[in-house]
Amino acid sequence: MTLLLCGRAAAQEFPDSLFEGFWVGELTQDPGGMAERYPFRMRIRVLQNHRVEGRTYANIYDDPNFVNFDFTGHISKGKLLTFQETKMVEGTKMKDYEWCIKGGQLMLSVEKDRYLLRGFWQGVTEQGYTCIPGKIFLEKKRAP
Repeated sequence: MTLLLCGRAAAQEFPDSLFEGFWVGELTQDPGGMAERYPFRMRIRVLQNHRVEGRTYANIYDDPNFVNFDFTGHISKGKLLTFQETKMVEGTKMKDYEWCIKGGQLMLSVEKDRYLLRGFWQGVTEQGYTCIPGKIFLEKKRAP
């Protein structure tokens, strides 16, 4: 019975327009990074042919350091957003750490009064060092 329910959820597809908008949540980083959790936001603009562009916003809890990146990506099967940050737009330089230029795959789902984007990210620094990867958890309120 559980397998049947999981199969149904996996088959659900959504219109690209549901990805549009401002998403708010957190980015996690596996052990060894500067912090375990970071506030993370994405502004997504849906283009033609399942393509997207936008901006990511990240900072460190209780710390003035922040970064904003432009990104591009695409939507697959009406539920999977694949993105890649392309350019740092604004951010603070830190003495002992560099910001990660991230890419990832986020799955769209619906839960009661909100949309969820959940998935994994990986990245490299501007100097080409591999970042410790993690997960992304975002949500957006459903329109009434």
